[in-house]
Amino acid sequence: MNSDVLQKVDDIGLLPVITIDKAQRAVPLAKALKDGGLPVMEVMFRSADSAECIKRITKEVPDFICGAGTILTVEQAHAAVESGAKFLVAPGFDPEVVAEASKLGVPMIPGCTNPTDFGRARKMGCKVIKFFPSIQYGGVKTMELIGGPFPDIRFVPTGDLLCDDAFEFLSFYKVAAAGGDYMLKYDDIYNDRYEKIKDDTQKTVLTYLNFHIAHVGVNARSADEAGKFTRDFASIFNTQVHEGKNSFMAGALFEAMKTPYYYENGHIAVGTRDARRAYHYLKRRGYEFIEDTVTHDDKGRIICAYLKKPVAGFAVHLLQD
Repeated sequence: MNSDVLQKVDDIGLLPVITIDKAQRAVPLAKALKDGGLPVMEVMFRSADSAECIKRITKEVPDFICGAGTILTVEQAHAAVESGAKFLVAPGFDPEVVAEASKLGVPMIPGCTNPTDFGRARKMGCKVIKFFPSIQYGGVKTMELIGGPFPDIRFVPTGDLLCDDAFEFLSFYKVAAAGGDYMLKYDDIYNDRYEKIKDDTQKTVLTYLNFHIAHVGVNARSADEAGKFTRDFASIFNTQVHEGKNSFMAGALFEAMKTPYYYENGHIAVGTRDARRAYHYLKRRGYEFIEDTVTHDDKGRIICAYLKKPVAGFAVHLLQD
C-alpha cells in the first residue's frame, strides 16, 4: 500500500472533496485547484461521470493527486482504481471494501466515529481515518479523546466544513487533512469559472497559512554590538530586552545576532499558522530550503526553516506561531 500518497495529502492539509457533474469539467477544475495551491482532490462517486473524471485528471494532470470518495462497494473500489485513483475514501467502515483496497494496493481512508470502528480499522492497517460528520460528533474535543488510546491514528475530518472549521481542525496536530468544498463555490464549477476557483483556492490557502512578519534580525559583529542594537530598538518601543545564547531579543519584534549568521544583513522571520505545511507549500512552488536549519518540536512538527535564497541581503525563515 502506497503510504507516500497519504503523506503528500497530509503535507497539503486542505483537501478538496468535490462532486463533478460533467467529465469535461474535471481537468479544468483540477488545474484551477493546482494553480491555487492545492494539487489534490477527492472526487466523490456521486455522479455518472465520476470514474471518467478521475481517468481524465490522472491522464492530463499527472502530478495531481486524485482520489475517489464515497466508495461504498468493492465494485466502486475497482472502478476507481482502474480509473487511476491514488487513494480511496468512504463515509463508513466496511471491512470488505478496506480489504479489497489493500489487495489493489491503494490506501483507504474509511470513515469512523467510535472507538470500536477505529480499533477495527486500525487492525486492518488503516492509520488515516475519516471522521464524519466531524462537527456533529464533537470536532477537536472528540478527536483528542479518541486519539488518546490510538496514538498512531491520524484524522481526516469532513462534513459541511466552513473555512473556520477546517482551520480549527488543522490546528490539532493529529489531523492529516480537513476535507470539504470550503475553498470554492459550486456555482463557479457549474458556470466554468475556473479562474475564480483558482483565486478562491489561493485565498483559502494563504488565509490558512497566514504569512506575516514575526520579527526582523540583524547580524552584529560582536555580542556588545548586538546588545547595543537591541537596547536602542527596545527603548523606542518600550519593550524588554532578553539575552539568549546566540542573540538578544527586543520583545518579539527585533533580534540581533551576537555573531553573523546567514547572509549579509540578517534575517526576516515570517510567522505562519502551520510551518510544516508552509514548508511543503513553498517547496511545491520550487523554493529550496537549507535543510540543516529545519527544526522540529517534540511532536515532530516543523517550527523553523530557512530558505536558501536571500532577499535584499536578508535570510528568510519560516517560524511557527
